[in-house]
Amino acid sequence: MARKSVEGSAASASGGVATSRESERKFTLGEDATLPDLVGAGRVASVDDAVTHDMVAVYYDTADLRLAREGVTLRRRHGGSDDGWHLKLPVGSSSDRDELAVPLSDGGAPREEGGPPTVPAALTALVTALVRVSPLGPVAELRTHREVHVLRDADGRALAEAALDDVEVAVPAGAGDGSSGVVPGRFRELEVELLDDGDETDLDAVSDALVAAGAVLGAQVSKAKRALGAPATGLSDVPEPDEVGPSSSAADLVRAYTAQQVRALRTHDLGVRRGEDDAVHQMRVAARRLRSGLRVFRPLLDRAWADDLRGELAWLAGELGAARDGEVLAERLSLALAALPPEVDAADAARLLQAHLAEQHRDGEAVALAALGSQRYAALLDRLVDAASSPPTTAAAEGECRDVLPPLVKKAWKKLAREVGALRMAGGDDSWHDARKTAKRVRYAAEAVAPALGKPAKKFAKQVERVTELLGQHQDAAVAADVLAHLATDRSRALHLPRSAAAAAKVGFALGSLHAAQRAEVRVLRADLLEIWPEVSHGGHRAWLG
Repeated sequence: MARKSVEGSAASASGGVATSRESERKFTLGEDATLPDLVGAGRVASVDDAVTHDMVAVYYDTADLRLAREGVTLRRRHGGSDDGWHLKLPVGSSSDRDELAVPLSDGGAPREEGGPPTVPAALTALVTALVRVSPLGPVAELRTHREVHVLRDADGRALAEAALDDVEVAVPAGAGDGSSGVVPGRFRELEVELLDDGDETDLDAVSDALVAAGAVLGAQVSKAKRALGAPATGLSDVPEPDEVGPSSSAADLVRAYTAQQVRALRTHDLGVRRGEDDAVHQMRVAARRLRSGLRVFRPLLDRAWADDLRGELAWLAGELGAARDGEVLAERLSLALAALPPEVDAADAARLLQAHLAEQHRDGEAVALAALGSQRYAALLDRLVDAASSPPTTAAAEGECRDVLPPLVKKAWKKLAREVGALRMAGGDDSWHDARKTAKRVRYAAEAVAPALGKPAKKFAKQVERVTELLGQHQDAAVAADVLAHLATDRSRALHLPRSAAAAAKVGFALGSLHAAQRAEVRVLRADLLEIWPEVSHGGHRAWLG
């Protein structure tokens, strides 16, 4: 079937993967029913004669169907208009899905002579956060006879395809234990899918016409999930956390918070691999929130377990750091260049910066993707999934949230108050950076307990956010100044510099001007922080801490 195209390209870990957006609806029909007349359904003015296809699709998953339980399908299909490997991923809360495809020739060799082909590495990488260390293998085989009708408007533009499918379900060769849940048999369904010239109003109109003709709008689940039966409809390995309140146990809050952040980390893992904007930043934030939670909730957790897991999360955040820091630096220096006065000739300096930042971006992305492709990361994901369902808590965690949690946040706050109280306008950058890290811990702690303790915790978190935002900008400006100072004196950058002394002097002057601007911003941000601190630290914001 044709698909609506999706702009953008995948990250290098999934290079060569063609991406499209699938927007469709599924219907069930009687055993002998045919496609009703759809002319007049919205903009549909004509319906092409049927084109038939016979297809065989083998679906791959883990033995416990981790992909199916997340609404993800992975198949290897012969026949039809789109032979190949296809990975289908949910899109938010809608029924749309992104389809990523690679040719059959990229499927790799069988694991053993006569065994099933291996999944292409590009697709395996994309589902690492879901399958973790478990192998992928064939779990179901669907043999489909398809009749496809293209629905066109008055100008002959293709709005949608209506595909009537007769499907036979079988256990695939080489399935082994992965065949659990497959129910051999047959079923019939009708899919209506938008093409590039169609929109949601066309899909609505055709759907209404089909229902009026007796078709039944079915559950919008994949054929594979339907074939695999009940095991494929189970909960995610990291389900949506339950709600918690003041009287809930602190252990319940810890579990809910951990599950929330693990879900976020898995979501942004896929975004990083697909090269989505801000995905590296959001994945790093999830790792840092998890690490911060393990620190704040330390009295409620097995100490050795929590500290070891914090170490692994620190490693992950560090591996993502270069890519994220490069993004921040590029944005900041681009704005700084634009703000230079016209008398500063910064053209050559801009080229030098561009070369440096491009190199940093490539290196940072390579480091991040290498980390996500490592066995160490896959093992960490396994540990995080376990942590989300059953973290090893202490007896103290059995107390109610309203009693147990405020003292933990208060302890973190006291450390921040001491550090901010020791800050000086003329002090080094390190002390301000340390205060930033502590402020983030306080903010994350307040946000973590807010689902149980309500508005006071949320309002307190907002106050501390003012501190983290200023100190975050402070750190970015200080790092940018350090990079500029390094570039101005780094002899290895000579290949990027103009050859004449006069031109080189212009570069030096531009870099110096940029450096001075960043250091000036550091001073302004320090003054801003000290100015707002009395308001942020007002005791009224912390009355709920006791």
